[in-house]
Amino acid sequence: MKQQGAYGIILAAILLLFSCDDQVDWDLKYQELDLVVVEGKISSEAKAHEVKLSNPFYEMNGAPDPVSGAQVEINDGSQLYTLTEDPERPGIYLTDSLFAALPDQYYQLRIRSGTKRITAVSIMRAVTPFQYMNVYPVQSDPPLLEVYISDSDEPAILRMELDWSHVPGYEALPDSANHAVIYHYTLNGVDVNKIFKPGQEHVRFPPGTIVFREKESVNGWYGEFLRGVLSETDWRGGMFDVLPGNARTNMEGEGIGFFTVAEVIRDTIVVR
Repeated sequence: MKQQGAYGIILAAILLLFSCDDQVDWDLKYQELDLVVVEGKISSEAKAHEVKLSNPFYEMNGAPDPVSGAQVEINDGSQLYTLTEDPERPGIYLTDSLFAALPDQYYQLRIRSGTKRITAVSIMRAVTPFQYMNVYPVQSDPPLLEVYISDSDEPAILRMELDWSHVPGYEALPDSANHAVIYHYTLNGVDVNKIFKPGQEHVRFPPGTIVFREKESVNGWYGEFLRGVLSETDWRGGMFDVLPGNARTNMEGEGIGFFTVAEVIRDTIVVR
């Protein structure tokens, strides 16, 4: 019996090896939706905040067409702020340069574009202090360092810009060889074991590098949107991959995309 079983396995293996593949042409169809793509973020910083409106595009590496002439407003429950379209950048709508969002305050985005009516609500979540930046040597001649970034204790986006263009021996190098930008996302979700999340990029830099850090808070709605985007881009290719699809949106009406409010903090460190 064992010998017959072995013959059966060998026969199955031979059939698999010599089997042929037939080409199948799939007639894939998609539906072009008449929607407005919204990219909106306001923060605790006093500046002209942007809301970008565009049309979806359906070709690989296509460029979105801006949605111009829309009426865009932000309502905080007591005051209505009207955004103006940037005359040099169609589809970009700006708040007043002194506008700054407040903690624990709900904000509603209102958009009117032709017959379309789009709304979204978001709230600012408090940002936690910067985590300790663990820097360790990886090379002695010439001396080079790396930084290990630990997750924040609350959902957040950390952006680090490294500049060592002033360090002796690196001044004449192109920007790509003496500058680097690192993003680190801390997001809550079901992926507790970080199955999707790729390893950190290894950026090596010399002592004397200046690090400009920026950290912004992420509320629950925006966190779900970011997880959807990352699972379709940077986090794809894992053992338990996800099916392609649109990222989640907090838009109501004929719109997709996101509108979020964030508290932002910054600092500067010189790495010795």
